[in-house]
Amino acid sequence: MSVVVVYGFSGQYSGSSEYEWSHPHLGVTHKCMLFLRQEADLDAYPDAQAECERYGFSDIQFYGCDKLQIEMLNTDAYSGFSDFYEEALSSGSALLYYPNKATQ
Repeated sequence: MSVVVVYGFSGQYSGSSEYEWSHPHLGVTHKCMLFLRQEADLDAYPDAQAECERYGFSDIQFYGCDKLQIEMLNTDAYSGFSDFYEEALSSGSALLYYPNKATQ
């Protein structure tokens, strides 16, 4: 059964995305969350790294990952993440970036 693992990272948007998406400005570093569909509840940093690169990020630095707990999506604090969860389940991944620059 598939699970969605959320990877927190910071990275610089390089502009070389394989996906059509509402991306950040070229050359800016952002904190991000990658929602990645996996077959096991284990960290898979090489797969996450490759997926972040497909979204057009470079200089990627991970700062953790964890399986998304589905019941959390029913709370007020986390209900906004349900679309990212659904997209990751159907498409394999979803990415959220925070619009302010990441501190270096």
